[in-house]
Amino acid sequence: MTEKGKVQKAHSEEYFGEYRDYWWNPDFLSLMGDRLKFDQINTVLDVGCGVGHWGQLLASVLPKNAILTGIDQEDSSLLKASVRAKQKGLLDRFHYQKGNAISLPFPDAVFDMVTCQTVLIHLNDPKQGLKEMIRVLKPGGLLLAAEPNNFANRAIASNLTQNLSVDEVMERLKFDLLIQRGKKALGFGFNSEGDLIPGYLSQLGVKNIQVYLSDKATPFFAPYDSDDQKANIQQMYDWVKKDFLGWDREDMHRYFIAGGGNPLKFDFYWDLFLEDAKKTIKEIEAGTYHTAGGCVIYLISGVKAE
Repeated sequence: MTEKGKVQKAHSEEYFGEYRDYWWNPDFLSLMGDRLKFDQINTVLDVGCGVGHWGQLLASVLPKNAILTGIDQEDSSLLKASVRAKQKGLLDRFHYQKGNAISLPFPDAVFDMVTCQTVLIHLNDPKQGLKEMIRVLKPGGLLLAAEPNNFANRAIASNLTQNLSVDEVMERLKFDLLIQRGKKALGFGFNSEGDLIPGYLSQLGVKNIQVYLSDKATPFFAPYDSDDQKANIQQMYDWVKKDFLGWDREDMHRYFIAGGGNPLKFDFYWDLFLEDAKKTIKEIEAGTYHTAGGCVIYLISGVKAE
């Protein structure tokens, strides 16, 4: 419990909904598996595994006998990851334990592949996180990071934004960037760190660095009857019901101030974004909301030097 009596949630708990199972197209992951020679991988470390979405999704493109270890700092997430692995028939090969991404609880050179998804964006020192991943990789092992540019995603248009003035669009982008920079200034990572990961890997001596863009979009158009649209709409409903806009109000306020935002304007921005979210729900209920739903998420790989 917190000092105010509020239950303390696990890190990123609000992002572990069913919609996360639809972040990648299966055939794209299969293609990446062929390109990156997943067939040679026997041992995998999933860093910051959360409730297991990423590693368990990779199970379909890894060898059937591959062993995966997931680490996370949240006991509740590890328990849920194990439950999900059991439901998918993976618990004999997928194991989860407590650990910290910047100080991995493993000796040097033990894994064929080390991977993470939207983890480096939460680290105060993502380069240190990458150093640890490289340390526990075997020579010639594969490092695979799935990380976004979330600021670019904010610029995706919909029928609700297409007629906004330039100033109205820029106000929304400014608010988002101030929050992202404030989060970084407070030591909680930068939500658009994906752009910088290839450069970090090069600086750390990683070889054969490759960068791909996910080909998965999240379009919305009536009648919203695909499985991924249903999952994403349900997530929208859940967040709007809680007045959750990517972060709760308290965290967003802290990030905004730390990013250089004017304290007197925070309520204006908060109300603006909350109203945008509620308008989106109303448009969906009316069957009129639509967007192509593109996003920028990189799949970045490299090989540890022999």
